[in-house]
Amino acid sequence: MQIDKELYRKAYASLREWSEAERLERIRDARRLTPHERWQQFVGLVSFGLRVAPPESERLHDQKMAALDRYYERVRRMEARRGAHGKAT
Repeated sequence: MQIDKELYRKAYASLREWSEAERLERIRDARRLTPHERWQQFVGLVSFGLRVAPPESERLHDQKMAALDRYYERVRRMEARRGAHGKAT
């Protein structure tokens, strides 16, 4: 399948123009928004990202939990070693 190069160039140029306009609008609006409004925008962006993100697989979840278990086990051993040698945190 061949791509129409001229159409691709026009679409890419339009995307660049749109992105630049969007960037300038964000810069302009940043000066008008209060910190509270900016925080609300950030929270909205994060919640959107969480909604569209694919769900975590069970395998990945299990790997993360195992890594956390190993980490906290090492912390417990380190604290026990500190306690045995009389060093307080």
